[in-house]
Amino acid sequence: MTTLPRTLVQRIEHWAAQKPNAPAIHGKKQGRWVSLTWSQYWRNVQDVAKALVALGHEPGECVALCGANQPEWVQYQFGIQAARGVPAPIYGNATTDQLGYIVKDSAAKIAVVDGPDPLRKLLNAETEGLFPALEHVLFFDAFDVPADLRERVGTRGKSFDEVLALGRAQNGDEAEKRLAALDPNETCILIYTSGTTGKPKGVEISAAGQLVIGEGTRDFAPQFYDGSAEYHAISYLPLSHQAEQLLTNVVSLQVGGQVYFCPEITQVRDYLAEVRPTVFLGVPRVWEKFEAALRGRIGQATGFRAKLAKWAMDTEFACFEQQVERGVPARSFQPLKRRVASKLVTGKVKTALGLDRLEIAITGSAPMSPETQRFFASLGITVFEVYGMTENSGAVTISDPLKPRFGTVGKPFRGVKVRIGPDDEIQVKGPNNVKGYRGLPEESAALYTEDGWLRTGDAGALDAEGNVKITGRLKELLITGGGKNVAPIELEFYLTSIVGVGQSVVVGDGKPYLCALLALDPEHLDALADAAGVPRASMAELAANPKVKAHLEREVQAKCNAKVARYQSIKKISVLPAELTVEGGELTPSMKLRRKPINEKYAAEIEHMYEGGTLNTPEAHA
Repeated sequence: MTTLPRTLVQRIEHWAAQKPNAPAIHGKKQGRWVSLTWSQYWRNVQDVAKALVALGHEPGECVALCGANQPEWVQYQFGIQAARGVPAPIYGNATTDQLGYIVKDSAAKIAVVDGPDPLRKLLNAETEGLFPALEHVLFFDAFDVPADLRERVGTRGKSFDEVLALGRAQNGDEAEKRLAALDPNETCILIYTSGTTGKPKGVEISAAGQLVIGEGTRDFAPQFYDGSAEYHAISYLPLSHQAEQLLTNVVSLQVGGQVYFCPEITQVRDYLAEVRPTVFLGVPRVWEKFEAALRGRIGQATGFRAKLAKWAMDTEFACFEQQVERGVPARSFQPLKRRVASKLVTGKVKTALGLDRLEIAITGSAPMSPETQRFFASLGITVFEVYGMTENSGAVTISDPLKPRFGTVGKPFRGVKVRIGPDDEIQVKGPNNVKGYRGLPEESAALYTEDGWLRTGDAGALDAEGNVKITGRLKELLITGGGKNVAPIELEFYLTSIVGVGQSVVVGDGKPYLCALLALDPEHLDALADAAGVPRASMAELAANPKVKAHLEREVQAKCNAKVARYQSIKKISVLPAELTVEGGELTPSMKLRRKPINEKYAAEIEHMYEGGTLNTPEAHA
C-alpha cells in the first residue's frame, strides 16, 4: 500500500507524479467542460503559491476566499496552503456584514472573489470600515469590474490568469521552502461556524485532523482502493462548509479521484445527468426534494404501471433488508427478482436521476428522516449518514457500510471514540478534534471536558451494535410550561413526512403546549391541493386556504401526534406563505434551521397560535 503524504497540498503533488496526465478537476466555461490533469493542477497550485509570496503574503496569514464552487477555488485554496497560509472561506451568498466580519476576524490582507456581486460586498464592507484596507483583491475568472468599483479596486485587482503569470515569473525558492516546512498539525484552513447560536467562530482545522476522515474511507469504501470503482464526485455544496471540503478536497485526494464543479445548487440535477457520479453527498433537504419529485412522478402511474412500480420497490426493499441482515455488499446479493426489479423499474429511475453509477450516497449536516432513507433504499440507493461537526474536522461517525441502521448515524471512524456524557451529550475524542477557535481561548477551552473529550452539544445514545443515535440538540431542547423537555427534531421528522409539507419548525419553549410552523413543498403543491379537495393554486394561495389548513391538521394528528406522547403533541399549526430560505435568514447555508431568527420573523404567527391562553385539555398539561 502506497504511503501518502501527510498534508493535502502534497497529495496533489503525489498524484501529479503518479498519474500526471489523468484528469483531476473539471469545470464549465461557456457551457463546455474544461478539465485539468493532475500535473496541470499541481503546476497551477505552485504558481498561485509563488504569486502570493511575491505579493507579500507571510506564513500563517489568512486569505479570505468568497465565491461559488469552481476549479479556481481549489487552486487558490491549495496555493494559499502551499505558501503556508490559511484559507478563510466565506459563503458566496454572505451579506456585506458577514463578509466584513470574517475578513476582519481572520485578519486577511488579501481576498479572493469570483465576480462583481461579492466584489461589491467586499468593497462596501471595506468602505464602511468593517476591516482594514486590503492589500490585494484577486479574482477567479477575468471580468469587467463595474465602473463604479474601478477606482476602489485600483491596481489591487488581478485575475486568476494574471496571478498564474505572476507566479511563473518568480524563481520559487521561498515557495519551495514553505512547502517543505508544512506541518500536518498546523492550521491549514479556517472554517467558520454557520452562526446558528451567535457570531460565526473560525474553527482551526489541520490536515492531520481531516486525514483521519480520509483514511477512514478505506474501511467504508474499499472499492475506491481495490480498483473496482473510480471516484467521481460533484462539488456543489458550499466549499466554505467542512462537509463539502471532505468530499471535494480530502477524500478525492485520498484516492486520486475526479471532481466536477457545479457553481449553482439549482443546477445539480442537470450536472447529475451529465456527470453520473459514483459518490454523491446531499444534505437532507436535497434528498427530500428528490424524494418529493420522485414520489410525485411515481404517483402519476396508474393501472399496471402503478402495480409494477410498487412490486419493484417492495422487492428491492425486501432484498435490501436481506442483504443488510447478511452483512454483504449489494453487488454480492443479486437474486433474480432483484435484477428483474432493477431492469424494469428501479434501474431506470436511477438512470433518469444520473445515479446509475452511484457507489456511495451520503447525507450529513443535519438529521435525515429514516422514512426518506427507506424510500431511497426501495429504489436501490442506500443513503449512508455521516455525523460530525466542523469542530471534529467534519465527521465523527458514518453508517456501517454492510449493516446500515436507519435512524442512527453509524459508528465512529477508526481512531475516533464516542461516549455519552451527562445530559446524554455525545462527546468525542480523537485526532480529528480541532484545537479550537481562532482568537477565542475561552470558547476553545469550553469545547472540552476536563478529561479532554469534545462536547458536541448534541444529545444521543448508543444502540446494541455501537451505532450512535441523535436524539436532539441540547441547546434546541424545548421546555414546555409544564416542565417537559421536548426534542423538536423527532416531531419535525414526522411533520415533514406529510405530503405537501416541505419544512417544519416546532415551537413551544415556556408555553403550555407545542405548535408548529409549516412551510409547503413546491414540488408537491398539486398533490396537497388534491388531497385537501381544493383547486390547484400557488403556494401562498394554498397556505391561506382554510380547507388546506384543516387537511394538514388532520394529517398532523395521524402522522405525528399518533406516534408520540401526549405532551409532545402538536396542538396548533400555522401554514407559512413561502419556503424557509438561506436568503430569508431562516436557514444556514448548509440548510440547518436558524430557530431564533425564525421565531423572531414569525413572532406574530406564533403568538396567534397561543392567543386565548392554554388549551383546556388533559393533553396540554400531560
